[in-house]
Amino acid sequence: DDFSSTLSKRVYPDDRDPVIITYIGSLDSIRNFMALSKAVVKVNNEGVKFRLILVGEGNEKQALKEFAGNSGDTIIVMDHVNHEKIPGLLTKAHVGALVFPDDVIFCVSSPIKLFEYMASGMPILATRITCHTDVIEDGEYVFWAENSGVDGLVKALKGIWENKDQLSAMGEKSLVAAAKWTWEESANKLADALKKGRK
Repeated sequence: DDFSSTLSKRVYPDDRDPVIITYIGSLDSIRNFMALSKAVVKVNNEGVKFRLILVGEGNEKQALKEFAGNSGDTIIVMDHVNHEKIPGLLTKAHVGALVFPDDVIFCVSSPIKLFEYMASGMPILATRITCHTDVIEDGEYVFWAENSGVDGLVKALKGIWENKDQLSAMGEKSLVAAAKWTWEESANKLADALKKGRK
């Protein structure tokens, strides 16, 4: 509920505006946002328009800021914000990014950011790894990167650009899919499993 109002406030880009991709969370190097930053700069140099906004703290933040400093206004790195400000930031973005590599550390559970993006009605740029596919499955609101390298991310970014007129419709599908992952729905699934286990 905290995020659901963002969809109606989001303005999607026309041909003159950049597609804004965002991530809000840990900026540790294992999260792979340097690769995404390089991919965004690469595709922009080929004539498309993306802006990447990264918000948070982590061991790669300084390196990301230095890279951003040489990117014009293509990459923006911001300080951590309190949780209540996240919906407002997501209102100003068009695609939520989760570009984690296929590493055991990400196999434990799906990231909370995935559910926040869905609840705010955002299309998602995601690497095709278990913690993402377990939730998204064959959802029609995701742009898959088949690997977490720059080349894999470049290909996914080109897919976003080619389908940017579909971002709003994809966001609506993302919001609908979020309803399957509320605490109430999770409790119902658990209750059903317990009932079946008693039989």
